[in-house]
Amino acid sequence: MKRVLAGSVLMIGVAGAATQAAPVLQVGRSAGQGVLTLDKEFTNSLAAAMIEVSGVRPGKLHKKKGLRLPVGGGVIDLDGFVGEVNHVGGLTLSDGVNTLTLHNFKIELYDGMPRVTVVPEVGGELRGPVHFFDVVLDADSDISTRPNGKLNTRNLGLAVAQGALDLMEEVFGVMLSLGDEVAELNGEAKLKGYKPDDDDDSDDSDDSDDSDDSDDSDDSDDSDDSDDSDDSDDSDDSDDSDDSDDSDDELVS
Repeated sequence: MKRVLAGSVLMIGVAGAATQAAPVLQVGRSAGQGVLTLDKEFTNSLAAAMIEVSGVRPGKLHKKKGLRLPVGGGVIDLDGFVGEVNHVGGLTLSDGVNTLTLHNFKIELYDGMPRVTVVPEVGGELRGPVHFFDVVLDADSDISTRPNGKLNTRNLGLAVAQGALDLMEEVFGVMLSLGDEVAELNGEAKLKGYKPDDDDDSDDSDDSDDSDDSDDSDDSDDSDDSDDSDDSDDSDDSDDSDDSDDSDDELVS
């Protein structure tokens, strides 16, 4: 597993945006998704410890596509990209005796130290949010807005933070290495009321799709994560017919 330093430099930009009429914008609820993939070496380590990985609804496991997590809202200040994006659903780790469930992966962008927090459930008991991963950004990483009002998060490395180390040791007796990069997160979310600039208002015709955000009427198709109505798009997942026995290797990048 790749070893990284916490507090990597945050490299972000606004693609095609010159002026923002309202720099603080809400992230549309159920208007995007994140995809979490685990490093193969990390999943092999989990398997060696007899720890199985499964998805938590409305997150969904897909072979070769990782864990898909619907966006559950958030807020972003476009002046410096400060804020957060929440993903609902999660994943469960279990060795058959002990269980750790990680709910609601939230990207937090504050103080130049991007991180991912989760709400852990240990043995059926819910706890407060935990700083689980440090976000690692390199030359391939990107957090930016597009002219169509989408917030893109690309190739965000996730490195073991103290919260992950403590929980894995407590629940499974497994020692992780602080700073090891064990996963990657990619995603897209709709920003409500986004306008690139006055000159580009003409292309705000694509903002007409904000009508589905005005009252989150598009949530109607997400009452149960669509629920799996979007599985119709899994026609390309014909090899996912065995999803019923999804194992940890389905989270491997």
